[in-house]
Amino acid sequence: MKNIYKYCLIGLFAVVSISVNSAESEMIAIIVSKTSKLQKLDVGELSLIYLRKKLYSSEGKRIIPINLPSSHVVRKQFSSLILGGAPETQAEYWNEAYYHGITPPHVVGSEDAAIKFVEITPSAIAYINACKLTDAVKVIAWLAADGNLLQLSPSLNCPE
Repeated sequence: MKNIYKYCLIGLFAVVSISVNSAESEMIAIIVSKTSKLQKLDVGELSLIYLRKKLYSSEGKRIIPINLPSSHVVRKQFSSLILGGAPETQAEYWNEAYYHGITPPHVVGSEDAAIKFVEITPSAIAYINACKLTDAVKVIAWLAADGNLLQLSPSLNCPE
């Protein structure tokens, strides 16, 4: 009987460990070019940028928001936390916006493509899994799984 409890405890620790690693990997980095003057954002401002209601920075530069594909897990999390729903639920919004001449953010195929686009486009902004971050771009905020936008770099436990 003691062995059953022992194995149950080992299993419980394994589940907790997997949950912790999963939560840490859900941290999203909001990235811009290293030359960007954009310093920090709040959730409302980030939402306005991705809904294309805020088109220019305080310096008068056009902001170019970049999305991942709608099926990408990071896009789904970002859309849910910042835009209030899954990418698929926003079709009506974009149909109406398009009628008024507003196009949705450009979609790139991967997080690597988002990093490269932001690296070479000074006015671009994108989001990626924080564990995919490289030194080619600058992080202006960290989006936690609970929807809070953090300004200080969190500790990450990224798989090698």
